[in-house]
This record gives sequence, structure tokens and C-alpha cells, in this order.
Amino acid sequence: MIEAAAEMVDRERDNEIARIQAELAEEGEDFCIECDDPITPARKAALPSAERCIHCQAEHERKARAARHG
Repeated sequence: MIEAAAEMVDRERDNEIARIQAELAEEGEDFCIECDDPITPARKAALPSAERCIHCQAEHERKARAARHG
């Protein structure tokens, strides 16, 4: 009986986490893979696949250009 109650609590917690994650995704709230700062809703609207905030993306592109031009 205690085990069943613990499983129910775990399921409820997992459902709540999934609900919150879905809510955040729906709002477009994502976080930069470099600095963990939020990616602005305007950036996500313009580029839904954005994984980096504008500042980290600029730095990423600068490093990529430097690597290509040695």
C-alpha cells in the first residue's frame, strides 16, 4: 500500500514537471545552451530553432569565422 502511494506521488510529480515544461515551451521560454540565460521571445519568434541567446550566437559565429580564416 505504501509502495502504491509512493508511485502515485511520483506520477503526480512527473505529470506536474511535464505540464510546466510544456507551458514553458508554449510560451517560447528557452534557455541558451552556452550561458543558460533565457532566449528572448522576440528571438524565438524570429528564429524558433535558436539555441543560443543573441550575445552567445554572435560569439559563436565570430569564433567560427576566425577558425575558417585561421
